[in-house]
Amino acid sequence: MSSSRACPNCGAQLRAIAKYCDECGAPIEGEPTSQPVGKMTKQEVEIILRMREEKDNLFKYHPQSPIPQDAKEAFEGLKYLPVNPSYRFLCKLNRYPNPATIGMMTSTGQERNYLKVGFVRFTIGGKPQTLQTFKAIQTSQQEGEKEQLFIPFRDATSGKESYAAARYLDSEELKDDIFLVDFNSAYNPYCAYSDDYSCPFPPQDNWLEIEVRAGEKKLRDQSQEATS
Repeated sequence: MSSSRACPNCGAQLRAIAKYCDECGAPIEGEPTSQPVGKMTKQEVEIILRMREEKDNLFKYHPQSPIPQDAKEAFEGLKYLPVNPSYRFLCKLNRYPNPATIGMMTSTGQERNYLKVGFVRFTIGGKPQTLQTFKAIQTSQQEGEKEQLFIPFRDATSGKESYAAARYLDSEELKDDIFLVDFNSAYNPYCAYSDDYSCPFPPQDNWLEIEVRAGEKKLRDQSQEATS
């Protein structure tokens, strides 16, 4: 009895000898995996906390802060879920052989184009998860510069504890297509604080059904949020 295979990325049926999915281009053979980073050192936790403090100062006092001027006096800092080492992963990037250009709808109703570079996989609460990764079309990588990925996502905390429209991750290559995906660094787009900004919404591929209990929360005084 023959057994059929499905693409782990899009679910399409695969040819018996397929190395790439005919539908989405995902690599099939030898699919790279991810691994949890494990415990965080005291210094690693302190670095995250210090970066959050510096961001609070920038948002309160910098002239280009996304916090509206009339709200700065009452601004007491951004809100975060506790630093959690179980939400940090070393992920091998599954690259698409022919990255496609996709349009993401923004909070202002416009469309912004990104390159769909590949996807990363990890496990939260025993459940495997997949997130697509992107790069801005106009981004050029200098020789010797580490590659950076843009990962917009939603999860089961969106609209409850975290901003409804999206949170973002920026992931930098460590070496040989290995990227640190650290949800403790997940942050809100600027449109979470002001309607003056245009922010892309994550595609449905990046809507996670599980809770990501790490990273930035929504501000307590948010009365209105963008929705996709």
